[in-house]
Amino acid sequence: MKTKERILNTARALFNKHGFKNVTLRAVAQELSISYGNVTYHFKTKCQLISSLYEDMLLETSEILKSINYNNLFKGILEAPKISFSICMKYSFFYVDFVEIKRSYNDIALKVDQDNRNRKGKYLLVLQQLQVQDVLRKDLTDKDLYYLMDLSGAIRTFFFINLNPNNFYDVDLEDRYVEYVNHLIFPYLTKMGVERYKSYSKK
Repeated sequence: MKTKERILNTARALFNKHGFKNVTLRAVAQELSISYGNVTYHFKTKCQLISSLYEDMLLETSEILKSINYNNLFKGILEAPKISFSICMKYSFFYVDFVEIKRSYNDIALKVDQDNRNRKGKYLLVLQQLQVQDVLRKDLTDKDLYYLMDLSGAIRTFFFINLNPNNFYDVDLEDRYVEYVNHLIFPYLTKMGVERYKSYSKK
């Protein structure tokens, strides 16, 4: 494994464990038993390091939309949180320290906001297709659908912020997360959507 990749992996683990504000580049160097200069050769600042981790996370999350089975779109949407769970756990400090990261690094904050807008634009098309398929209520406006996406993001963040670190390895944690996220869509479903939701939940 290359030094740059080792730095990223180690920093991510330390950020997850101690919080991003409590971890310095020197601490990353010490954990890896390499010189501070070796770390700053690859990442001159902590902001650069976090930006790189964010890009890695963004790349992984972008694959979720590609993995959705469009032959059964609703089932694909309900399965997406199961795919995203491992990514969220891998980069949990982004959720737990999200507000502080945005306050500390304006460039990252601006990029996160733009990426969120782009991602919601793509998911809007998916939700609109679920309306066409009579899964989501047709009376929901685009504004309603954007609100649903914003609420989903808040719920996901809230889940990890309030997660006890001692429970990170609970065997049912992933199932609780999936149920927690998916149940959000339930009040917006049509009668057929409710029936399909229940049938998928039993499997």
